[in-house]
Amino acid sequence: MFYNRKSSFITFGDLIDLYLKLRNKGWKFIISKVLKVNHKDKVSSKWDNYVTESDFWVIPEIRQHWNKIISGNEIISYEEYVSKKIINNKDNLSLLSIGCGEGIHERNFCNHLNLKKVLGIDISNESIKMAKTYAEKEKKEIIYLSSDFFEVDFSSEKFDIILFDSSLHHFKDINKFLNNSIKPILDKDGVLVVFEYSGPNRLQWKKNQIKKCNDILKKLPTEFRKFEKSNFIKKKVYRPGILRMFAIDPSEAPDSENLVNALHANFDIIEEKKLGWNIIQPLFKGIAQNFLNENKETKEWINFILNDERQFIKQNGISSDAIFGIYKLKD
Repeated sequence: MFYNRKSSFITFGDLIDLYLKLRNKGWKFIISKVLKVNHKDKVSSKWDNYVTESDFWVIPEIRQHWNKIISGNEIISYEEYVSKKIINNKDNLSLLSIGCGEGIHERNFCNHLNLKKVLGIDISNESIKMAKTYAEKEKKEIIYLSSDFFEVDFSSEKFDIILFDSSLHHFKDINKFLNNSIKPILDKDGVLVVFEYSGPNRLQWKKNQIKKCNDILKKLPTEFRKFEKSNFIKKKVYRPGILRMFAIDPSEAPDSENLVNALHANFDIIEEKKLGWNIIQPLFKGIAQNFLNENKETKEWINFILNDERQFIKQNGISSDAIFGIYKLKD
């Protein structure tokens, strides 16, 4: 529907998504989204109501897969890896987490580093409330701000660690943003840590990606293809339509395909790893909750899909749709 080779204005998948949201959340929820016209209100509303139960990153084996790529060990998280290998016992450091969500990554860094100041900022008020609750429960001294990053004055601040975990790709003109807003607040000996989507803008996945996802989807048993809180079966993978993207979250991936080049233009690489996501992100959307069990068959399917993704990237000679990187200011 309204489809071309590079992008889709609206797709049948958008109608399925609307149907499922109506079933699970009702008309009032949909109307409340549509009536929000302010960019900031739309974005904050999206993340205030966001639930991750059916997204690919909730699958433990996938997170272990990323750990293995980054640290060489599936049980060592990137926070532990960066703390022990890159930071290497330095203390009295400051950390800024931009787009911190519910704060798990700052808390993880606190487990491995002696930090004198930890600041998390997120546009979602509900996420910040949860982050404060978790930090208090774990007795971690973390400052949390519910705000648009651009509304906070950082002009007198310098941070030893700046973290973006699935948030940098939400900024427009990433090259300009990094140059004007991030470089000035990173200490000369500091590091920028990035765990990010870097694929096509607005999640407009390529045709060969969609075809590969659908080839795998056809092979999956029915019990793995049920949408969350529904007996409705996922029969096909679609791009999200541009119209839905702007209606729900206009900040989603406006400049993501330029993210890697922008990082390279503004910083020197300490380490950079390709994470994939070319297949698992579109394939698992809406059905990831079906893979959260210890059944042998489930684990076999997860491994099959991860292997297929690796082969797909290698055989097509294409870039990974996600990266992990550690960077420093250019000498």
